[in-house]
Amino acid sequence: MALTRKFLEAMGLEDAKISAIIEEHDKTVTGLKEVRDQYKAEAEKNAEAQKKLSEMQANPGEDWESKYNTLLQTFNEFKAETANREKAEKVKAAYTQLLRDANVDPKRIDAILKITDLGDKKLNAEGRFDDAEQLTEGIKNEWAAFIQASGTKGTDVETPPQTRNSSTLTRADLYAKDEHGRYKMSTAERQKALVENPDIMRT
Repeated sequence: MALTRKFLEAMGLEDAKISAIIEEHDKTVTGLKEVRDQYKAEAEKNAEAQKKLSEMQANPGEDWESKYNTLLQTFNEFKAETANREKAEKVKAAYTQLLRDANVDPKRIDAILKITDLGDKKLNAEGRFDDAEQLTEGIKNEWAAFIQASGTKGTDVETPPQTRNSSTLTRADLYAKDEHGRYKMSTAERQKALVENPDIMRT
């Protein structure tokens, strides 16, 4: 069944939630199409490399062994690179799901992924994280500022909280310390600023 606005409305969801779900669904579909096209192109390259190897084996010429070994090495490196890229995509997808399950604001997920190091994250045979619970707790602590809580009362417009404008912050502001050597901004404030304005680290 297609995920349509009409389908979501029938479930009794609010317009804001429907829009957020549709937006994330579109991003997921677009991302999957891009990955599909990439793998298709790589598969074509793979087939071409195999063809060349077969031709060289069938019609050896001068220095055929050296050329064969060079091409074989390139082919093996290509296969390894493809396998690593596939693993990385699966890890990213699994971590994205953890962010969604933790109720992180969908509009912040892409920015969070850009500044999150997933290099040491590994999936088990079932395609899941063995330490999923610990990772989820870490997400809730590290990105608490972007966790959406259902039923949360909106901010009083007459007395808005005093927040920092991330667009005016610099890298030096993020790591500024007071006279006692303590960071002026909390870890949560720094993480929030980085997600809202990733270009801070370039200033």
